[in-house]
Amino acid sequence: MSAKVRSMIQGIAVLACIALVCGLLLGAFNYLTYVDPLQPTLDQFSADTGADFSQMTDEEGQSFENGRIIYYARSDGGEYHAFLAAGSGGWGGEVQLYVYLRGSVIEKVVLGDNAETLWDTFESDFFEQFAGIDVSSSGTFEEADVSTGATASRTIRAVARAIDAVVQYYTANLTGGEHGQS
Repeated sequence: MSAKVRSMIQGIAVLACIALVCGLLLGAFNYLTYVDPLQPTLDQFSADTGADFSQMTDEEGQSFENGRIIYYARSDGGEYHAFLAAGSGGWGGEVQLYVYLRGSVIEKVVLGDNAETLWDTFESDFFEQFAGIDVSSSGTFEEADVSTGATASRTIRAVARAIDAVVQYYTANLTGGEHGQS
């Protein structure tokens, strides 16, 4: 074997060792710093309800005509159904809501990410009107079902569509469907 060939083989071996060490370091760094992208949503579910949520029941969600379910989770004790829902058609795009059901009844609605600018025109207890709605008997939820003195019709429409997405998801998937009984 000539000196030139031996030098090439040594160079290739050194580069292979460097690549191996870099790959191992990158893998170790990723393992040590990994943050589950679903964890902030699970933490929000827990903070809003006081219940423990350790995993998403449906991290794929489901889209409907004018709204969608981004995530759905059931509390570890089975007491709460938690949804991150989005309604289309708001002034600034989608309006995201955290919607919490105890059984089939909405217990709480909390505003999520959105680009709306008119929230100061809504009553301070605006989201409380949704508490007590039994989604198993609602059928659909429409803009006319929202009660407010605010004139932000696009925002109201997006909120109604997000609530309707929860109603539709519950009807399609939770009344004996793929994720179990209510």
